[in-house]
Amino acid sequence: MDRRVILIFVVMFCCLFESSEARAFSLRVKRQDIMFKTYEQEEYKDFADRMKPPPNRRQPLVPGRVQSSVANTGSQTLVNEHGAVLQQTAGASQSANLASDRTSGQLSAANTQQQSFQDGNNFQSQNSGQSQSANFGKEHQILSNANTNTNTLKQDGNIREQSEGGAGTSVVDKHGSQSSQAQTNSESFKGADRQGTKTSGSSQSLQIGNDGRTSGANSNTGSETVELADGSKITKSFSSSSSFQSSGGVKAGASASGLSSSG
Repeated sequence: MDRRVILIFVVMFCCLFESSEARAFSLRVKRQDIMFKTYEQEEYKDFADRMKPPPNRRQPLVPGRVQSSVANTGSQTLVNEHGAVLQQTAGASQSANLASDRTSGQLSAANTQQQSFQDGNNFQSQNSGQSQSANFGKEHQILSNANTNTNTLKQDGNIREQSEGGAGTSVVDKHGSQSSQAQTNSESFKGADRQGTKTSGSSQSLQIGNDGRTSGANSNTGSETVELADGSKITKSFSSSSSFQSSGGVKAGASASGLSSSG
């Protein structure tokens, strides 16, 4: 009989203990200060802070590779005692991704320059950019480059705009080598007694095979239009092209040209 009483007492005590723990846990949950914001309540700053990456996180490096990159920019504005304004900006970047033994990889570089000068109603601006890249391995090498230049001049009511661009590529692999280049030029002008445009372009290509075969091509085009104050126009255009092939001591080639004018 005493054992039954003791057992019942132990069971009641455990139940009371579990009940008090549950109430205490319930009170702790009710007293918590954590508040979850809804989509409407969340501000942009909250989201931005939550999405920030941990500080000082470094990008994982690719095993067996050497990687680097650098970029910089600069600008300045100068004003003289007459109110003329000179503005200059420049930027450059370089990157490299190389195998640890330096037998393969990619290299690239680019830079830009801008300059403008304002003096009353006279204005001049110059912009240029260049880029180079290289991709090489044990059995291949690819080089490429590009450049652009623009110039705008407004002086005493006359306007002249010039632009030019060029690009080139060179490839060397197990089949041989090939290279190509292209250039374009354009100019427009407007004055008191005349206005007009000039354009020109050229391209060259060359292929040399390891079997001794060689081929190449060249082309040139150009045009010019001038309109005088009385409304009359003068136009000129020209074009030329040539190509050749050589294999086994046998050579062959062809060429063509044309010229036209009016006014």
